Amino acid sequence: MVFFLLWAPMYFLNAQSFKGISFKLRNVVKNSISLKNPLLIGEYFMGAPYLAYRLSKSNPEKLYFSFNDFDCVTYLENVLALYYSDGSNIKFRENLINIRYIDSVSYETRNHYLTSGLEKLVKLKFLLPINNELNSHHIQKNINFLSTHVNNKYMDNSKLVKIVKSISQKYIYYFDSIHQPEIDNLIKNGDVIAFLSSRNDLDFNHVGFVYIKNNKKYILHASQEKKIVCISELTIDKYILKNKKIIGFQIYRPNI
Repeated sequence: MVFFLLWAPMYFLNAQSFKGISFKLRNVVKNSISLKNPLLIGEYFMGAPYLAYRLSKSNPEKLYFSFNDFDCVTYLENVLALYYSDGSNIKFRENLINIRYIDSVSYETRNHYLTSGLEKLVKLKFLLPINNELNSHHIQKNINFLSTHVNNKYMDNSKLVKIVKSISQKYIYYFDSIHQPEIDNLIKNGDVIAFLSSRNDLDFNHVGFVYIKNNKKYILHASQEKKIVCISELTIDKYILKNKKIIGFQIYRPNI
């Protein structure tokens, strides 16, 4: 299971410049848009290695672009940034920055917590929330994982404290099982699924896409366990049962 936070305590990474969308990938993007199916882009990256801590720890922030390796969050970011880019290099780069950061490119304004990242995707109208107070459970957490576990002399801790305080003041709505027919029927192929952590100081610990085959729901994700982008061997319900660090999940639908 992977924590969502996009930092590495002892890891510095030089910025990787954006080299453009390849002709082959651009065709996949255009086909994905035409068929209103972001999973085609997700499938394109299957087999790519899982590599954690790819984003910069330094400040000023160094932008990192890669279609060759992913963690679970950068996988989500890249697939959605590509889907809403129309195959344009400029639009993709703009999308990725807008998804990854609250307003400007800096370490402090990066969406270190998935709650912030998902809120930004909803604000951009890239995703529509399916879970809400009418059909799901809710929980409030004291989010402080980053400020507690990271000693970073480059960061303005006051900004991060303000962000986590905002997250902690809100209810997190979630489903705890897909066994109920009404919940199972809500979940569609290609939905984004975010898994809620059992820890009180952390919001989520994994994210991927719902992938339906043979009428069963799996996860298309960058898997820390398998070390590649792949479709989970377990269905979503069995995946949750196996992972005791998960207490539930949220569902978001690409606005296609």
